[in-house]
This record gives sequence, C-alpha cells and structure tokens, in this order.
Amino acid sequence: MAMAKKQGTSPLVWAFLLLVLASFFSLIVFLDQRIGRGGSERTPVSESSPEKKPVIDFYDVLPDRKIEIPISDEDREAIENPSINKQAVTRVILRAGAFQSAADAETMKARLAFLGLEAKVQVAELEAGTWHRVQLGPFASNSELSRAEKLLLGNGIKYYQVEVPQ
Repeated sequence: MAMAKKQGTSPLVWAFLLLVLASFFSLIVFLDQRIGRGGSERTPVSESSPEKKPVIDFYDVLPDRKIEIPISDEDREAIENPSINKQAVTRVILRAGAFQSAADAETMKARLAFLGLEAKVQVAELEAGTWHRVQLGPFASNSELSRAEKLLLGNGIKYYQVEVPQ
C-alpha cells in the first residue's frame, strides 16, 4: 500500500486570491468615496456667470390648499367666545397633621423639610381650643402634588387632601 501524497494549495493560488480580495476592497472604498462626494466631480460655478439657478419656493411648488376640519357647534362657540372655557379652578393643599402643641407642629414641619417639602403651620381657633395645622401647598402642578404625596406615604406620614377654591 502506497500512501497518497497530500497535495497542498499552490502559493500562486493564494497570491491570486489575496489580489482579488484587495481589488474588491479597493473598489468598495473608491465607490464609497465617490458616493459621499455626490457621485461626480463638480466644478465650482463662479459668481460672475450669467446663468443663475432657479429658486424654488414652497408656495410655488404646492398649490394653495385648505383643509376643512369639521367642528361641532359647541366647539365653534367655545372658540369664538373664550370666556366659556373658563372653569372654576381649585387649589389643592395637603394637611400633614393638626396639633394642639405648637412644638409638635414645628417638629412635623422640620421632618417634612428633611424630605424636601416646604410646609407651613396655620393656627386655627376652634371650639375645642387652638390647633396648629401643618400644611403643604398649594401645588402649581399635578406632578408636584403627586411627588409630595409619594414622599409622605413613603415615610409613613398620614395626610388628607383639602381643595380650596381660588
């Protein structure tokens, strides 16, 4: 039994394959640069040339078009008379506690300050005596109100919401 001699690939074949691959990548780079420049070599136009390019304006290209949007009579009346749109707006205040002792109210106010909430203490004279209410607000937006509520709940502080008309 004679052993078959293993045939290797000729170095000329490898050189040819490398030449083909190098040519292919060179072609890709050349085309990429050509496309990036706009596809052709352009010569700059001097300002003194009498030939000017036409100016195309948006209003020249598109004809005057109007789109009619159907509006209900109620909406049309609201648009024409803005005073109809005014609604009663209420302010929201959160009460974080009511204390008979001013010191307890100030302690709660300080606790809220550590949470980043600005509280006020309101003194109220009732039949049962003097009460010191710790209040937050009024809030300018719903996001501020929501943030305050989450901070209070997250720190175990009970509160209730009071709507005060403006």
